[in-house]
Amino acid sequence: MRSSLEDIPDEIIRHILLYLPPEDTLESFQFLSRRYHHLANESLLWRWHCRRSFRHWNPEHNLAQKLAALASSVDWRRLWLTRKWKNDRAARLLDGVIATKVGQLGRMQGICEMGYDVKDYLLEQCRADDSAEDVLARRYYANSALDSIHRGVAIELWSRYQGQPLSSEGLDTALGAFDMFVLHDQEEDLDYVVRTLDEIAEQFRGAHPTFEDMSTREKALALVRWLRANHLTGLDHPERNYRNLRNCFIGHALSDETHPSLPIISSAIYTCIAERLGLKASCLAFPSHVHAAVFAPPGKNLDGEDSDEMDGEEKRMCLDPYGSDEEVTLGDLRLRLVEFGWTQGAEAFLSPSPVPIIVQRTAQNIKATYDTARNLADNDIFESEMKQLRSGHPGLNMDAAVYASTWAELLMKQTSSYHWDSNLAIFLKKFAYSWSEDMWIVKKYLVPLYDRFMASQANPRSRIGWHNVHEIVNMLGNLDNRVPEVSRRYTEDITTRVRYKIGQVFRHRRYGYIGIINGWAAMGSGSLPMPHFLDSAEAEEEGDVFDPTESVHASMMGPQRTYYTGLKSTVDRLRVAQDNVVIVTDPSVIPEELFFLAGKFFRRFDAATCTFVSNIKEYYPDD
Repeated sequence: MRSSLEDIPDEIIRHILLYLPPEDTLESFQFLSRRYHHLANESLLWRWHCRRSFRHWNPEHNLAQKLAALASSVDWRRLWLTRKWKNDRAARLLDGVIATKVGQLGRMQGICEMGYDVKDYLLEQCRADDSAEDVLARRYYANSALDSIHRGVAIELWSRYQGQPLSSEGLDTALGAFDMFVLHDQEEDLDYVVRTLDEIAEQFRGAHPTFEDMSTREKALALVRWLRANHLTGLDHPERNYRNLRNCFIGHALSDETHPSLPIISSAIYTCIAERLGLKASCLAFPSHVHAAVFAPPGKNLDGEDSDEMDGEEKRMCLDPYGSDEEVTLGDLRLRLVEFGWTQGAEAFLSPSPVPIIVQRTAQNIKATYDTARNLADNDIFESEMKQLRSGHPGLNMDAAVYASTWAELLMKQTSSYHWDSNLAIFLKKFAYSWSEDMWIVKKYLVPLYDRFMASQANPRSRIGWHNVHEIVNMLGNLDNRVPEVSRRYTEDITTRVRYKIGQVFRHRRYGYIGIINGWAAMGSGSLPMPHFLDSAEAEEEGDVFDPTESVHASMMGPQRTYYTGLKSTVDRLRVAQDNVVIVTDPSVIPEELFFLAGKFFRRFDAATCTFVSNIKEYYPDD
């Protein structure tokens, strides 16, 4: 007896469709018959595909709400098609980013503006197989776009504090925003921070079944002792580890097995969990060492007794979750303030600190870590350990953290402040030189703040260059659309003068660093790729120095020298004289992070020749 597919029950067909690629369902299966068309378009099937195909979603989808509703009330098929279309568009844009430098920032903006809806696709590209013909470029630009999306999430969150009354709410996510700058392909995002703090609060409740029967003082002390006993606050070996970069991140502290954190992060963890347990708590921005405070409920004192005093000493207690299991008395803190020289306004340090103040203090800690690391530059072991995070390259993570601190200062200070722009030029240089893919963020969030600040000035002075956000944005836009300046080896003289090619690895003869050639000029440095990312003082520290009198000397002393630009771990175009280039043929000496950075200019690495395959043929077609 013969049977056909038509004889198979609907239940089995539905089960088969769960494992059939959704593209095949749309392109062929649904057209086999009316019955199959109906089965292939059921809401339950496409809800399954949405959950299985896409892990990350933009908040505006309200995915949790949709999942809780009846499947038939949501057009899951259209939602899947929308997400698939975004992935396809991101793929086309990323291919364009890799294919040409012209319009690169515009294409990156197109990817980034789709947000978390393209995160799944970008994660796949971040982990592109080594066999891919453009593996280095694909990984680099996918990572750059993903990092920019994460930064956009953080900056959007910080921007909510502009123009708002100072508040102590949202401390967990406001500090978690720093983690977004160094998240990369890891899972510890803002949702992770909130979820983990929720879980820790529930674990504490489970360990203290009589918690609700305790007084406020007993609750506060029980929590600080439990957190410290479980090593969720504080730091091991502070004499050696205090200035490690990871100690500045709340997400890193929550996810690390040893949970290392500075006093400000320890106090924030304590405060956030205390609030989840029903206590009124806040951080105190005490000089040099942030503390936590817990307040008695209305009508009670800290010991649970009736009290009519509105702001008595018995209504407030202080703790040091970083370093002590016991209460810290207000008298001790006031005495320390006197020792610090604070004789006026001392009570401000013993009052609840709003979120913007704690965020700015965290930014200052990051900068202090950066300064300490620079002073340890001669000790590579300790410097590398200081910069080490859960993922990413140490030096790049440090740069990203400092970049986060500059964003935090701009967004957490009110534009009505006279000194709002005190670090604007520093920020714009960092942005233009190293984070230009964030132009979409700058246009969306910083430009309006800059315009608001300028409008608030009674006598605004004329601003140019690095002090004018509009000029820098326009400059980058013009550079992005500029036609490439082509350098060819069209004569035997040029070929003879320029001994080395794009993609060759070299060691600097004088300074010893490893770099990759990514530009050359046969006759002096005038035609080297622009922009140069260092001023002369910085260049002197890194390698060869720019000489503004070079053309005069050359006319007096003979032919001009040959110069190259080199990519190294901290600079993407550093001028190097040909005499200082020593070609490297051993791949094992190339720093690991240089393989990642190489993707900005190169497609892949050829281990057999120890060279990087050029992705800047638009500029150097003969190399």
